[in-house]
Parts: sequence; structure tokens; C-alpha cells
Amino acid sequence: MRRSMVLAFDRTEQGSDAQQDRPTPYPRAQRPAAAEPAPPPRRVRRRRRWPVALAAAAALGAVFAPPPEHHLDPVAQLNDASLPWDVAARQQNQQLSAGAPVGALTLTAMPVQVAQTQQAGPPEITGLASNGIPNVALNAYRVAAARMANADPSCGIDWSLLAGIGRIESNHGRFGGATLNPDGSTTPKIIGPPLDGGQFAYIGDTDGGTWDGDTRYDRAVGPMQFIPSTWRAYAVDGDGNGTTDPTNINDAALGAAHYLCVAGGDLRTSAGQHRAVMAYNHSDSYVAEVLALAAAYASGIPVADLPPLVGNTSGGLPAPSGYWAAPAAPGPAMGARDTTTSSGDTTYSQNIQPATASGGSSPNGSAAPAASGGSSGTSGSSSGSAGGSGGGGSTPVGGSGGSSGGSSGSAPAPAPAAPAAPAPSVPLPPVQVPSVPLPVPAPAPAPAPAPAPAPTVPQVVDPVTGALVDAVRGVTCDDLALTPLPVCPAGV
Repeated sequence: MRRSMVLAFDRTEQGSDAQQDRPTPYPRAQRPAAAEPAPPPRRVRRRRRWPVALAAAAALGAVFAPPPEHHLDPVAQLNDASLPWDVAARQQNQQLSAGAPVGALTLTAMPVQVAQTQQAGPPEITGLASNGIPNVALNAYRVAAARMANADPSCGIDWSLLAGIGRIESNHGRFGGATLNPDGSTTPKIIGPPLDGGQFAYIGDTDGGTWDGDTRYDRAVGPMQFIPSTWRAYAVDGDGNGTTDPTNINDAALGAAHYLCVAGGDLRTSAGQHRAVMAYNHSDSYVAEVLALAAAYASGIPVADLPPLVGNTSGGLPAPSGYWAAPAAPGPAMGARDTTTSSGDTTYSQNIQPATASGGSSPNGSAAPAASGGSSGTSGSSSGSAGGSGGGGSTPVGGSGGSSGGSSGSAPAPAPAAPAAPAPSVPLPPVQVPSVPLPVPAPAPAPAPAPAPAPTVPQVVDPVTGALVDAVRGVTCDDLALTPLPVCPAGV
């Protein structure tokens, strides 16, 4: 049997390949052990150190890299016009004030609005409105309001609100004695102080000095004092000359009207006006002055008596982009303390005594000499188009139906006060106080008493008192020598 099994195994080896898979006839205990495959050679893994070096270099670069420069290309979420105003304002303000030095003022998000803002007092508003509105500026405000009524009827902005802002920001383009030209430009251009975080919130340069001439900090520019970054968001060609210029009151007034409508919504309500002006300049006192001035202008200057509008009052406006929710102007407003009067045609409130003296600060903040050329008369709004030339004295508005043509029913305006004396062209030198006290002069000696005048009546010695007395015959003297009286002198 064993031999037969061996023979069978031999035949199996000689068979086909399919037969090689058959189980071996050897018993389980005698089967040869299968050879285990040899393990692969062990590779020694070397540590790669270049990723660590790259990470260290990136960390050092982040630490020592210079801060990013400000630019006007905000990230997508800042440029999203669908964001709520307060959310967008908070993000955009932080972006604009990024990189401010330690301790510097920065832009804040929309302040908490006061339910009842205290209105500015009548004397203050009367003083601000007493120098009138140049006809060029008045036309720009009215054209901007009419254009917004066509582009966004739900806004309802009135020209008087723009006039209130224009007065506070730049004295209607006359700050520091600047001249508002018939085309809406100003000579010189009105440029505010640098926004370096001192008196004003910090905003680094965003326009490369295009509008403000400053490549380090931003500055508010033009009659409506737009920050360059906000102006870019609302830039519009208001006068149709093919350019968008914040230093031109026609463009600036329309840009400001668009901003106020976006920020405040329905400006026919007091809440909408408060919200819009607060967004324009984050100051409660600013809001109070602007709203009070707007009310004074609206009630004191009837638009029915004004010349026809000159400008484009129809057509849509481009949607705002960029820093559309940032403040339009920084505070405090520099035009509120300026009292420069206009040298051209000016419209006055008929219920406010017009001012005749002028003066104020220069566009760069220094003192400016007083300007001459106060206005008087009965009507200054009847000089033709709002872009009138800077000719002779302008005149305040007359009664509700009055004009310079002397139409019936006009109420005479009060006579202007006498012009103030001009300031000296050369300032007097200050009085120098000596550092060493001056010597005190010795007192003069008292004069000797004058001698008593000689008596006109002869005198004698009184035998009792021994004093000199007037010689009276028979009383103080006697010629008979019968009494103790002295002998009377001759002539008694």
C-alpha cells in the first residue's frame, strides 16, 4: 500500500497544471511546512525639517510685516448693501480706523439715538442764519432735493435740510472767506484738518491725496465736507459737466441728499431726519443745530418767491458702493463758528435780521481778516438765476409776495445796522511789560505857607491879652491917655 501511494504521487507531479492544485497524499503530520515570505527590508525614515522651517519663516513674516495700507476696495461683506445700516456702519468704521495709534480717537459705530434731542436756542440759530444763503448754494440744495424726489419718491428730502448741513459744515461754501463761484466751485478749495486721531477720528489716507492733497491722512473736503472714502460711495455728477467733484457744491449737495435718503429712509418724519443727520455726523449737538437751522430756513425763505431752478432735476442715481454706511463728515463741524458773508447774490430769511459784518477762520484753520461787502435792500432772491455773478450788494428777501421789482404786497425789510468799523490792516504791537519794577519817584516837598496879607486896618496891642487887634478909637485905643488903652495910631 505504501508503494502504491508513492507511485500515485509520482504520477501527480507529471500531470497537468490543474492537477497540481489537488491535495497532497501525504498525511497531515508529514506535510512539509510552507515557507514564510521574507519581510521587506526595513527603511530608515529620515526626518524632514523643511516644513518646520517654512512655518517659522511665515510666523516671523507676520510679526515684522508692515501694517496694510488703507485703500478703497472693501471686502465683500463691507460692500454688501443688503446689510442693516448699523451693522455695516460698525464694520466699515472699524476698517477705516484700522491702524490708528494708541490713544487716538477712532470712528465709532452708530451712536445710541436720544429720544428727545434738545433743540438749539433761537439766538444761536438766528446768528447762524443771519448771513443768508448764496443763491448758487440755494439753487444747488433745491436742485438736489428735486432730483431725489424723482429718483426716490419715498425719501421726501427737503432742500432746507441740505441747507442746514451746508451752513454748519462750511457756511455754504464761504468758510474762511472763500468765494463760491457761479459754477459751484470755491476759491480756494475748502479742505478740513487732517483726520489724525487728535481732534478728529483717525482715518488713514484712502484717496492717495486726490481730493485732499494729503497722502498720509484723509481730510474732509468741499462745501458738504465729505470724507474721501464716503464721497467715493456716493459720488455723482450733479451739474452734468462729466466729473464728480466733492469740492463743487452742485455735485456735493446731490451726493449729500443721496446719503441722507439712504441713511434716514423717510425724511418727512422727524425720526428719519434725526437718523439721517446723526449718520452724517455722529454728534447730538450737530443734529440739534442742523434740524433747527432747517426749520428756520424752511419758514423764512418761501420757495414761491425764489427764481426758477437751474439744473437737472430728473434721472436716477447709481446705487452706493464701498464705504456707504460710514459717516459722511467728521465732527466737530468747522463752519458753525464762521460768519463770512457772501460777496455775490444772497437770499436772506425774511424773519431774521441780516448780518452786515463778516469774518471767520481761514480754510486751514487760521484767523482770516474781516470781509467787506454786507448786503442790504428788500430782496436778494430776485437777481435772476441762482448762478448769478458776484456783483454788487445782495438783498434780503422781502414779504411773502415781494421782489426787487417792487411788486405790490411786499413787506419792507428792516433797515440793516450800520457797518462795523474795519479792523486795522496792521495789528498794533503788544504792550511790553518790563521785567524789573520801575523806581517809585520821591514825593515832592510841600510848599511853604504863603505869608498872611498885611492888614488894611491899623492894629494895636490889647493890654489884656497882648494880641493885635484892630484899632478902634474909644474901644481898643484912646488919644486922651486917661485910660489904660494904647494911643490910637494915625489914620484911626
